[in-house]
Amino acid sequence: MATTSDSSASFDQADTRSDEMNSPIEQWIDDLGGGDDVQASAEFQKWLDIQSRFHDYSYRNTFLIKRQCPEASRVAGYRTWQEEFDRHVKEGESAIWIWAPIITKQCPECENSPRYHEDSDCEYDETPPEEWSEGLVGFKPAPVFDVSQTEGEPLPDLDTEATGDAGNPDEQLTVTADELGVTVRIVPAEE
Repeated sequence: MATTSDSSASFDQADTRSDEMNSPIEQWIDDLGGGDDVQASAEFQKWLDIQSRFHDYSYRNTFLIKRQCPEASRVAGYRTWQEEFDRHVKEGESAIWIWAPIITKQCPECENSPRYHEDSDCEYDETPPEEWSEGLVGFKPAPVFDVSQTEGEPLPDLDTEATGDAGNPDEQLTVTADELGVTVRIVPAEE
């Protein structure tokens, strides 16, 4: 079972990790979606803040990162830290577990990987598995680490200053939202 202390969790047991990772996500989604004013809720605003820090991760992975390492700011896999940033995970650090996509060849009909296709009732045999295109067939737990869990070469400073004329961002937002079929309500600053 995931151990919790205030706002962090640890998914230590490999044989139960998958269930332990899914359970708090589902509960959080249920809690978040529980009201009409969900977008105005403090919990949703908190999630938006977290999501903005981890732009490369899905909302589920963002939640898992925040749950396990509330102070996380830059997260990457073990090899990414070594190969791209010349940094190393400190000895004794515990991994932050996220869901990584499994991309492999998949049957054009049942969309299973070759291994699962063999065991399924699908009778597709028009092209051999070697010629199938790749696609998402599932997810697996994968370990990542926050920059605070690493040591080595300093990370480059991010240029966070925006320059130039942004125009009218409200208008740009509503035009984009209309194109995507999303409803947007601009809230006055005093609200």
